[in-house]
Amino acid sequence: MVPEVFVRALDGFEAVLAAVPEDRWLSPSPCEGWAAVDVAGHVIAGLLVVELRAAGRPLPQDDPDWREVAGADPVASWRAVRARMAAELTPEALDRPVSLAFGDAMPLREWLVGCLPELLVHTWDLARATGQAVEFDADLVRPALRTAERLVPRGREAGIVGPEVGVAAGDGDGARLLGLFGRDPGV
Repeated sequence: MVPEVFVRALDGFEAVLAAVPEDRWLSPSPCEGWAAVDVAGHVIAGLLVVELRAAGRPLPQDDPDWREVAGADPVASWRAVRARMAAELTPEALDRPVSLAFGDAMPLREWLVGCLPELLVHTWDLARATGQAVEFDADLVRPALRTAERLVPRGREAGIVGPEVGVAAGDGDGARLLGLFGRDPGV
């Protein structure tokens, strides 16, 4: 079975994506140098990676052009890729071990749970870029924060995660998650 937290994180991203006003796709996002459409394309490309891993096919060597992945209609692109990805998430595929960037390996099912931090942070990025508010579900943030606390230091060493932004001691797990990824949740 596909992890329920992964499906709920996809649903949350899709809700924000579907609510993007047509005139906001080129609005700057919290990801330096990226517009809203770039965030959408990046997350859609992430689903393509899940689809490839589930199908046991090789991953591309280079990142695609995010805007090309998003296409003329990012919502339609997302829904098409999500449907194809979901069709590949068979019980056999979910049990298949996948090799990770840092030399680790784990079943695809577990790796999907590890995708939560990126899905949640980019949901926030897209919401911020397009003038939307997003509230993180505590049941999604807790496992995402645990994963992020474990993996972000490696990402920072590799140069793919920026410096941490401090958050107030009383801020919740969602703010802590964003801060770990260099986002200022107060902005």
